[in-house]
Amino acid sequence: MTLSEMTPERALAFANQVIAAQPFSTLIGAQFTEITPAGATLRVPLRDDLRQHHGFAHGGLMSAMADISLTFVGGAALGPNVLTSEFKVNFVRPGTGEALVSRSSVISATRRQAVTRCDIFAVQGGQEKLVATALGTIVLADVPPSAADGG
Repeated sequence: MTLSEMTPERALAFANQVIAAQPFSTLIGAQFTEITPAGATLRVPLRDDLRQHHGFAHGGLMSAMADISLTFVGGAALGPNVLTSEFKVNFVRPGTGEALVSRSSVISATRRQAVTRCDIFAVQGGQEKLVATALGTIVLADVPPSAADGG
């Protein structure tokens, strides 16, 4: 069953099952909050241990969120056995607040590759400010079964 065939609740539960099987994603506290046919929303609480020396969200955290988000929507388009081929991140402004939220979508997909986009926002008091934007290429890969496909 593909994500588009699942109910929104089931798709969200599946997405969170996938990232719960990834130790790094659980380390940073990543959790999907919305999965729709148009894309995915990922949230990470902005804890002190995820900030850099000026108190802003660490660029590595935002890059990890981009990688997780870009790859997930790429996998939704191509199937579960995907890997990130490349991605780039533009940091727009320092991330401050209580959480970071990324919203990702597929720009274009073929049978073997998807070009995906993700915008990352800092959340403070219910207000969001764009802090980074990313573009990535996700590809089908010959990898063994994983939690992503129930293996």
